[in-house]
Amino acid sequence: MKKILIIAGGAFARNFLDRLLGAKSNLHHYIVVSNEDHSQKANYENFTFYQFDPTSLSKLKSISDGYFSQFCIVSENKNEAVAVYENLRQISTKTETIFMNSWELDEKCKETFASDKHLSVVDIRDIAASRLMDYLPDMPVYADNIGLSEGEIMEVKVPIGSSYMYRHVSSIAQKRWRIALIYRGAEIILPKPNTMIQPSDILLIVGDPNVLQNVYRSIKRESGQFPSPFGSNIYTLIDMRSMSKERVSKLIKDSLYVHSKLNNKRLIFRVINPTLGENLETLKAIKEKNILVLMDYFNSDNKSIKDDVLKHDIGLIISDDRYFFKFQKLFYELKIPVLKTGKILLSKVKEGVILGDQSQEVENQSAVITDCCAQLDLEMRFYYFDNKHSDDEALKEHFESISTLFSKRIKIENHSLKNPLVKLKGTNDLLHFVMFTKNVANGSAFAFLSTNLNRLYKKLSQNAQLFVPVSE
Repeated sequence: MKKILIIAGGAFARNFLDRLLGAKSNLHHYIVVSNEDHSQKANYENFTFYQFDPTSLSKLKSISDGYFSQFCIVSENKNEAVAVYENLRQISTKTETIFMNSWELDEKCKETFASDKHLSVVDIRDIAASRLMDYLPDMPVYADNIGLSEGEIMEVKVPIGSSYMYRHVSSIAQKRWRIALIYRGAEIILPKPNTMIQPSDILLIVGDPNVLQNVYRSIKRESGQFPSPFGSNIYTLIDMRSMSKERVSKLIKDSLYVHSKLNNKRLIFRVINPTLGENLETLKAIKEKNILVLMDYFNSDNKSIKDDVLKHDIGLIISDDRYFFKFQKLFYELKIPVLKTGKILLSKVKEGVILGDQSQEVENQSAVITDCCAQLDLEMRFYYFDNKHSDDEALKEHFESISTLFSKRIKIENHSLKNPLVKLKGTNDLLHFVMFTKNVANGSAFAFLSTNLNRLYKKLSQNAQLFVPVSE
């Protein structure tokens, strides 16, 4: 049993003692010194109360004989608290001491406290402010008194419309963080790979504090935000030397259409090798404040694209098909979505299409896919093989659930006998979602032999295609 000396004074100290007396796990002996009368509490076996002025060094010494494992100073009077601390340090310099602070300390006190390796200063103003913030909407809740108390343990509620709704735990890339527990009403759930996250679930997440901040923002991000979280703006690169007038004209029209539909902040045109003509005049005539046209008369290639992506917070790149396939590896390295246009104008596209392959990657980006379709007013269709693979069934379950978030239902088609590419081949009015993996970026002369539907994306290249980056 440890002996702990508590110096108590004021209303806060009375509340502290009441809670300490009511704690059922009290296994130590407490010596309490106060100016106030606590005789009514003297019947507690592991508490001894003394009533005297704690600033008296001689009186403190009289009850401080023997070893104490800890001193605790809880006083509402600043001068009294500092005087008690100085007295206790004359009695013992190495006893662990807790000092409750609710004032602005002078420089001398700060220096003294900072040099004391056996002192822990608890600022109740910080604690009260932290607790008040917990009650504000959309604020992360941290575990203050567990572990390092640096934000490595966080509680976050999954809002309706979150990108984490109706996702299996296994589909969420958890690098340098983990979902430790899920609270669903009064139920505690130990998450398994196939556990599906529901609206209003409370997730207990642990990991690197900086990573958890990003995870928190990701969980709280609601639908209708694409191209976020990749960035805020749309970027279109136009090379007037390598692109025909028809290609440039279509790219401008498609970019303006997407800009009018998505919830981005700005549309940025980067024009290299500008040449006189109708397209150049069209771009110069744009006066909308949210559209920026950058004429580049010095660079004849696309080497500025990486700097532009970082500088302008780009979340979506628009390119035509020939330019995309020529610089596919470059686009892959940018790690943001790339919208490759098809044979017809994007305004004529009727439906978004997902092929049931690479289940984890598709589910991981499902919020981006559904969000994009919803903003572009596209019907959405999910094709999958009924090949008895549990991953495809889980993916089907996921899309059935997430469809409730959007006004247009996700149509799910089960193809048990025929590859859906056979049905879709020859179409040009689709927006095909492709997981932008390294295999896709590198390409292969033998990709047509693959059983991976994602790698067979070129069979639908007549359509618009959105290449969505994935974690690899």
